[in-house]
Amino acid sequence: MTTGGALRTRAEWHASRTENLCTRGARFVTGSDIARISRTLALEPWHVTQTAPAAAGDPTGILTDGGRRRVNLRLANGPQGCVFLLRTSGGLGHCGLGDLAPVSCRAFPAHLGNGTAPDPAAEEPADAGRAGAATPDGPRRWTEGDLDPERLAEARRDWTADRDHWFEVVERWNALAAEHESAGPADGEPGIRDFQRHLLEAYAVREAATARPAEATS
Repeated sequence: MTTGGALRTRAEWHASRTENLCTRGARFVTGSDIARISRTLALEPWHVTQTAPAAAGDPTGILTDGGRRRVNLRLANGPQGCVFLLRTSGGLGHCGLGDLAPVSCRAFPAHLGNGTAPDPAAEEPADAGRAGAATPDGPRRWTEGDLDPERLAEARRDWTADRDHWFEVVERWNALAAEHESAGPADGEPGIRDFQRHLLEAYAVREAATARPAEATS
């Protein structure tokens, strides 16, 4: 049974995450996050994602349109922030994805990035980590120390593995896109939807390769 204190603490954490993260949109997401959300909701990934310009050296920069564009892929934003942000009639915010949320979101306020773009730390507002509602001692500032160490360590391991595989998927795609460009102009140049189909196939292969024998034969 969850105690009243634990419920209040979790509610404060949700309020802090909503105001400091969800209203600005999801932080760095990996292809694993996107594939998991897409397949669980039975939606093509382009229904829940959007693109943003990527820097030339960004390992998550995806080449599209014959190599003329380099973009990042992230969860879509709506008028009030992340498209999955739900608000009650009283204005309280909550993630509609629950345990499906990207690893970097579930690890809030911990920063899981290490210099990759987009850099969550660079986008963090000055009042990051403060809960939306005041407490008797004033607004609470959340830090990594407030998180369960074992769950945070697990999130870091998962995120690191997902990030490294994400880099590989984008690198392979970009190599294919470069080959397509070198072959000369052609109709139907690969676009972002083609990449997302490639993404789903890549993660299906990854899951098949890492499945336990019982899972693979079931």
